[in-house]
Amino acid sequence: MRRSGRGAKLKGFGVFAAALFGTAAVLWGAEEAARSRPAPVIWHTVTVREPAPQPVVKTPLDARGIDLEQAIAWDPSPSRLAAFALGQRGDLTVFNLRTGARIARLDPGPGAAKAVWVSDRLLLILTRGNALETYDVWNHVLRWIAALEPPAGTTCRAIAWSGYTNDLFVIFSASWGNEVYEFDTNEHMTLWSLGHLDVEQAYYGATNLTLYVVDAAHRLWSYRAGVLRLVATHVALIRGAGNTVYCAVLGANGEAVEVRAFDGQAWRTVCRLKSSAPVSNLIVDHAGNVYIVSRGLVQDAKGRAARAEPGAFFFPSQSADAALVVKGQAYGVTLD
Repeated sequence: MRRSGRGAKLKGFGVFAAALFGTAAVLWGAEEAARSRPAPVIWHTVTVREPAPQPVVKTPLDARGIDLEQAIAWDPSPSRLAAFALGQRGDLTVFNLRTGARIARLDPGPGAAKAVWVSDRLLLILTRGNALETYDVWNHVLRWIAALEPPAGTTCRAIAWSGYTNDLFVIFSASWGNEVYEFDTNEHMTLWSLGHLDVEQAYYGATNLTLYVVDAAHRLWSYRAGVLRLVATHVALIRGAGNTVYCAVLGANGEAVEVRAFDGQAWRTVCRLKSSAPVSNLIVDHAGNVYIVSRGLVQDAKGRAARAEPGAFFFPSQSADAALVVKGQAYGVTLD
């Protein structure tokens, strides 16, 4: 029996529609399956360039025998023949800087509050009881000089001297003012004051008879022939050398941003620091180079750095002109 043409057409259309719907269902199912799977991970190769490790300071630790890990301060003599270390109890150890061999151990009275070298031979000591004494390193003689009686509430903030004129200044200060004990070459004592300044630092020029002081407001003053003059503001004293004072210019955060030198006549810029640093971390060596010294790192003014070897630390000198690297009972001079 023959089917009509219309029936054949309907049948063909039904087959086509079924195929079309089947294809759509397959495509929809595939799309849903793709959506249910996580997105493919596309991998890229990335080259990470880490900064080069900081070099380690290779200072030979040839000197031995001094326990500098327990010291709160140390300082070399002018020609680096000897050094002293001030302990936490006020005990003083004088030693050969090159070898570490002990020269003397001193326990002056109630203990030393401050000590400074006035020559290669003579160490000046202020005790915690405000007695002024000297120790002759060559002859091993401890000698009493004077008993100081500063006003109540003051503390000894600075000691300044000249090896050329033998003038010595011991300055006690408080927020309300100061008292200066001056000793001439014959150890004659004069008592006077620098106005109402709260003196924190001091340096006496080697030959220009000028006393420089920095007060709590970070102002540098010069005192000469009875005249007190303001020299600069927003500064802190790093150290003095000859007739020149090296000062840190302070930024808004109170840290050093620049180092300048004043010779009594004019200022010159020594360097600008790459980043600010605490003034107490600054060292100016004998050549006038500036370094930033923390316990584990030493940097120059351009930011180049080197670190201490494991177990070692850097120890800046009291006079801010040298530094040791210390490891246990051994040490070496790394900056001078």
